[in-house]
Amino acid sequence: MVKNLRAYWQARASLLRREWLILLVFLFAMLWIHRYIFLYADDLYYSRDAQYGLNYLPEALLDELNSNGRVWIGGAMVLALKPQIEFFRILNPLILMLTVYILAKMAAFSYSSRQGKKGNPALGLALLCASLFFLLLPLKIAHTTIYYAACAFNYLYPMALVLAYAYLLYTRISSGSRGEKVLLLILAFFVGSSTQQAGMIGIGFTIMISLYLSLIRRKLPFRTFLPLYGVMLLGYTLIIYGSLKRLLWEKTAGNEVVLMDVITELIKTNIFSLPAAPFVLLISLSCIFWLVLFSRPGSLADDCPAIAATLSSSEWSRAAAPEFEDGRPLGRKQRLFNRAFAVLLGVALIGYIYFLLYKNIPFELTHENLRSFSGLSVIAFVFLYLSALVYLSVVLLMKKNAPFLFFNTINALGAQIMLIVVDARFAAAYKVMFPSLLLLSVFIFYSVLAFRQNILYLVLACFLVALSLQQKALILVGVVCLGLSLIHCLYSIYHERESQRRLKLMQTSLGVFFCFISVLVFGATLQGYYQASIPQNYNLEAIKEYHEAEKKGGLLLKKVPPSYYGYGLGNWNDMPYFMKECYGIKEDTPIDYID
Repeated sequence: MVKNLRAYWQARASLLRREWLILLVFLFAMLWIHRYIFLYADDLYYSRDAQYGLNYLPEALLDELNSNGRVWIGGAMVLALKPQIEFFRILNPLILMLTVYILAKMAAFSYSSRQGKKGNPALGLALLCASLFFLLLPLKIAHTTIYYAACAFNYLYPMALVLAYAYLLYTRISSGSRGEKVLLLILAFFVGSSTQQAGMIGIGFTIMISLYLSLIRRKLPFRTFLPLYGVMLLGYTLIIYGSLKRLLWEKTAGNEVVLMDVITELIKTNIFSLPAAPFVLLISLSCIFWLVLFSRPGSLADDCPAIAATLSSSEWSRAAAPEFEDGRPLGRKQRLFNRAFAVLLGVALIGYIYFLLYKNIPFELTHENLRSFSGLSVIAFVFLYLSALVYLSVVLLMKKNAPFLFFNTINALGAQIMLIVVDARFAAAYKVMFPSLLLLSVFIFYSVLAFRQNILYLVLACFLVALSLQQKALILVGVVCLGLSLIHCLYSIYHERESQRRLKLMQTSLGVFFCFISVLVFGATLQGYYQASIPQNYNLEAIKEYHEAEKKGGLLLKKVPPSYYGYGLGNWNDMPYFMKECYGIKEDTPIDYID
């Protein structure tokens, strides 16, 4: 008994050390890059307003209610930016680390060790995937979502709340204490009153989880969820009020909604754009492998031979009944359908790579080219891509007990469909696709966990990501890896024992290569923000000396070149009134620039 207890604690401690190591390394990377983050654009307004003190806070909240309905987000920004950027530089990495943890928990939810209480070994790999996801995030997405305070408060933080709410709702609503249920009510209100997208995603999670647990799983009566519905909808009324006033203002300003333009921008931003390409490629590849897996004879709910590693879930035993798992093999017609679907999606994926990555043909869906070959090809790929996601999320829910894949997929699609009522300018912004990207990332992490022993899947994933970055050196390395994997597959047919010895080495090598790609992308982003920080730090030091001289004389500042390594950096070059107010500069202060 003592030996068993000792083994239990050793195994659990080993897993915890690995998980915490991944999280701490990620936190260190985020703290590092946030040293070079400054106040940008809207941040200057909120930091300026924070200088008026707490007496101004009620007026600031009222302004937020009338402008967009995001009351508590506006208030939180005023409080967080009162010390200018210093507090955000610590807060944001912590929120990012929390988001990584929740995404990993969702991906590893239906996996765990057969030993049960020893912990979930899949969580470590899921944490690594989620960390690399943020390191790999293209600059055009990252600079307006996670490295800009105003957008982080409006997109990252609400989504972190939504993800935490959804995970706790599913896992704790039936067995949680009264304190946890009160926490769920508080989270429901803040999620509902956060933003239009996050609030609607929160409502979507509440509807799907309540229906699933009450009507399909029959674990809880539906009335258990009624308080959550009430609190969530109460919070969302604030958003609706502000949204209606914003829509009326946009209409008065002459910004009409042109449906075809909105659909074009949504498809371009979410699918047919270089920043979205790495994730579209990984999701499509994962869909193809799942379809191939489910086209094999005798594919059972708990059967993933060789092509996918299976893990069980001790956490699932607390959240769902084991008898719900569908252990019946798929029928012949469904297997044939899956095989045909995999072939069609594979051909469509090759076309996607050719048109977007090789030819780099600009995408535009208009009435004129709607019936052209390019227009029909775009529509076909979008239909196959989205259909595969929805279809497989349903199959994996039934066959693999992976509820979050289904919930996240439906919410991700809904978060984009709801944007058809906004102006095309908003639909073209990468920040509005970020919530859907976060939700769909769980599908990627789950697939990596499942196919982590499949060399072909791993090498194709590395190759496609390297291809999407359009760097010749990385593509060459990816081609070499692809060739080596094919040699390995052929060699393993005749030398099975020796191939098993090389399997782990190839897995490790591919994992290191993928980490190298992510670190390379993050390193370029870090270098760019560092270079952009040099003139900004110089200017802040000059402003500090200006205040020490009791605001006498003029200012000699450096010009800051506009770039993606920041937001609205051109403000430094003309110093608008709100920027002067934020930094306490008198309006009549003469400002000269060093080119």
